[in-house]
Amino acid sequence: MKTQMEKNQKINPVFELDWYRDVIEFAPDTYNIIDKEGTFLYTNSRSSTENPEDFIGKSIFDYFLPEFALMVKEKLDHVYESGENDHYELATDYGGGPRRYYMTNLAPIKREGDVVAIAMYIRNISELKVAQIELSNLNQELEDRVLKRTLALQEYAKRMEITEKLSIGLRHARNLAEVLQLLGEQFKNTFRVDVAGIYEVQDEHHLNLSLNLNPEINPPSKLTPFSDKFFFSLLNENQIRIAQIPEQQHQDCQFCEFIHQNQMRTLVLAPIRATSAMVGVIYMAFRQSTVISTDDEQLMRSFIEAGGNTIQRIQAMQRLEQNIKNRENELEVLYDIMSTASETIDLDELLQRILKRILQAVNCGIGIIHLIEDNQIIKKIQIPETLPPEFKSGVELLRTQTTNIEDLFLDSQYQFWDIPKTNLNSLSALIRSKGKILGVISLIGECLNKNDLEMIHLLSSIADEIGLAVESTRLRKQAQESLIFEERQRLARDLHDSVSQSLYGLVLSADISKKLLKLKEFETLEETLKDIETFALQSLREMRLMLFELRPLSFESEGLSGALELRVNTVERRAGLKTSLDIIGEELLFSPLDLEIYRIVTEALNNALKHSNASQIHVSIHVDEEFNQCVLKVIDNGAGFDLETNRVGGIGINSMKERAARVGGQLIVETKEGFGTVVHFICPLRPEKLRKS
Repeated sequence: MKTQMEKNQKINPVFELDWYRDVIEFAPDTYNIIDKEGTFLYTNSRSSTENPEDFIGKSIFDYFLPEFALMVKEKLDHVYESGENDHYELATDYGGGPRRYYMTNLAPIKREGDVVAIAMYIRNISELKVAQIELSNLNQELEDRVLKRTLALQEYAKRMEITEKLSIGLRHARNLAEVLQLLGEQFKNTFRVDVAGIYEVQDEHHLNLSLNLNPEINPPSKLTPFSDKFFFSLLNENQIRIAQIPEQQHQDCQFCEFIHQNQMRTLVLAPIRATSAMVGVIYMAFRQSTVISTDDEQLMRSFIEAGGNTIQRIQAMQRLEQNIKNRENELEVLYDIMSTASETIDLDELLQRILKRILQAVNCGIGIIHLIEDNQIIKKIQIPETLPPEFKSGVELLRTQTTNIEDLFLDSQYQFWDIPKTNLNSLSALIRSKGKILGVISLIGECLNKNDLEMIHLLSSIADEIGLAVESTRLRKQAQESLIFEERQRLARDLHDSVSQSLYGLVLSADISKKLLKLKEFETLEETLKDIETFALQSLREMRLMLFELRPLSFESEGLSGALELRVNTVERRAGLKTSLDIIGEELLFSPLDLEIYRIVTEALNNALKHSNASQIHVSIHVDEEFNQCVLKVIDNGAGFDLETNRVGGIGINSMKERAARVGGQLIVETKEGFGTVVHFICPLRPEKLRKS
């Protein structure tokens, strides 16, 4: 069968092969025909240096970069073997100039079903390829930036997570040791160090090992500027220091010896600060030379700041707790002193007990209280009484200073001084009351510090309490002396108004009896002797009453019935008066009603004893819970009196009525001359129930 081209050639000579050749030769792209080995059989390539005929017989592999040769060979083999189209891209710098890129399509040329040659259609894609390369590079750069940013964010998130975990741990830390433990473990785990630990600052010249995170090795337990000059030369209180360890060990450096023994190459020192002071140093060491990045250093700094803030918080809480404890101790001491001062005891014993309590509170050796008057020491209390020789100069200094007290305490309520030729100090505070200087309290010992404001404040407060106690004791003594004087005056008046009058009447009657006896007026003498008997008996009664009143009342222990029974047994019955008591329901009485009833009864008995000349007295007390009332009656068979002439309420009646009113009751006196007297008192058991009814 003839091909279409052969048919066309027979029909029209124009359809000869050369017509297609003309089309190809003048085509804008390159068109080649090659054999299986890549040899040019035909080309329309035009070059400034070569004609198309110059390419014939040459290999296409000479015109592109060698790295593409294998790929091109495989493509050609594929087209020959499969008879299918293929394509590839490659670059060349043939002929000089910049690299150029070409897109090549391959098509098999067949004869009788076999591939006898390959047609190559080549297009210059340099501009497109350069644009693609630039776009690819741009994409790659963008991806690199995104990746870098992503990694940075991941690292930041990781560090934030690490920092948050540390913060949570630090929030639960209760003391410095727990904070240092958390920081040490965080540093070791985060930065993967080989050796790590923490030294705690003891003072400016000593660092003590507080934490060793590598139990298998033993770092020095204590560092000083003298034994570890190199370590302290690296230490900067405000900065993290990173040092590469030299191969030659530094002399006079315990820590250097430790580092070299464990073959460390890089050392990091990170100071821990709290409240503007360094409290510790974290050391980290690496066996490989290690570069610490800026980010790592910043993370270290954040760890240290978090730890420092926590330590500062703990220190603040400890100071607050200590202040609270100190205040509680001060209040306890002041309360004890106030409690002691309120007791009615001798002044010397009072000062002894106060001074002993102070020394116990401040843990100091010696305490002295000087009370002064007109610049003269009038009393000295000292604990202990016997002093070691070294304390005697201090006590003598206090004695001499105390005599010039106003000049010594011109500007302050306390004074602090060193005792010459000793290691002792003395702290003194003024004892004052109402602006008047009463004395000085002083402490002596090595325990005192002039900067201990809490101690000074406590001693000053105690001195004020001592001033109040001394003044209170003096006022109490004055009051007691005044009461004694007033009691003596009352006794004198009572003796003058009662016993002395009876005795005077007794003397007059005796004198009259003597005269009547001489005159032998026996009838009149008998009456006078009866008067003598009456006066003597009245004097006896009044003396027994006065003796009873001088006794201390034990009402709380005796109770109402017991106290009244004691009264009538001691006074009325011994004075010859028939006295009866009738008390029902005493257990229902509450205080102070029972005491007021006792006072009313005794006042009524006193009146009967002194003024009624009675021979019989009956006392009845009936308590009725159902009617919420108490009824009291005191009945005597004495002379009685005229209420009209005693309208004002003499002979103790006013006193009884006042007592009755205090417990919400009412007191009525029924009497008449020659018919005795009845004192009637009624009151509610509970005043509020009476008001409601």
